[in-house]
Amino acid sequence: MRMAFFLSVFLLFSAIAQADNASLASQVKALWQAKDYQAAKQLLVDKITPKTKDAQLLALWGETEAKLNNTDLAEELLKKAVKYEANNADYQHWYATASCNKATSASMFSALGYAKRCKKAYETALKLAPEHPRSYIALASYLAQAPSIAGGDKDAALALANQLKAIDKLQGLLLEIKIIDFADTTDFEQFLEQAVELKSRPEPYFYRAQQLAAKQDYTAAISLFAQAIQQPAVDDAASQLILESRYQLARNAILAKTKITEAIAMLLQFIAESTEEERREWAQFRLAQLYALNGDKELAHTIVQALTSTTEDDKLKQQLAETF
Repeated sequence: MRMAFFLSVFLLFSAIAQADNASLASQVKALWQAKDYQAAKQLLVDKITPKTKDAQLLALWGETEAKLNNTDLAEELLKKAVKYEANNADYQHWYATASCNKATSASMFSALGYAKRCKKAYETALKLAPEHPRSYIALASYLAQAPSIAGGDKDAALALANQLKAIDKLQGLLLEIKIIDFADTTDFEQFLEQAVELKSRPEPYFYRAQQLAAKQDYTAAISLFAQAIQQPAVDDAASQLILESRYQLARNAILAKTKITEAIAMLLQFIAESTEEERREWAQFRLAQLYALNGDKELAHTIVQALTSTTEDDKLKQQLAETF
């Protein structure tokens, strides 16, 4: 009788704890949507101690720290989350992304280890959620970008894109256009003739422009970024890429020293629409470069002075010092 009573009490408290966690998770994710990551963190920190083994709390806090660009803490927390609940696709995906981010800032000796953990966690996330486009996109993007020593494999990435087409044709095509290396303009145009779903989206023009920019064909890249900007903002992904195309057009205009007036207009619109402070600061830096190229040294100097006194971005500080 007493055992039954204690079991009932235990189950009751377990149910209450699960309900509390579900409510907390909803609140945290709502704050993520609002990009209020500090508020999300405040909801979590008082509920977690160094001895916490609640995978959900650890994962929510870890992903919140990732959104705050606190890479080290994010990776540490998410590593614990997957230790306690390895069969959760979200936690594996978040841990993989945190490990990849850690790899980019780690020493050469450590970076390979983080990169391999990133790949393994993305593979695990895909096995756990093979119906989820996110899993294909993340793993394929890793395989396409990573060096072979860290498991990079462009052919395997394209194979994943083809698998994704069977689940979600549009997402599969969007992944393919991000990965594929086009031999020339004819090759690109032939691809678009077949992928009619992409013709009125910004992605093909944006990614082809990036390829051309990498080959220092800045004028052709500018033209394609302009085409990306002209496409309809049919969803959030398209809207974000159109916005990014404005920044990239301006950056390439600086490198080519052409289309300066158009680039200034694009950056002003980017600054007005972007919600990411770090990206806005870099856009201000590019704007100062454009004003300087346009002969407006005084306005460029004003922007540089303001940025130098306010930015906490060390890379931007270095660029400001070297450029102006």
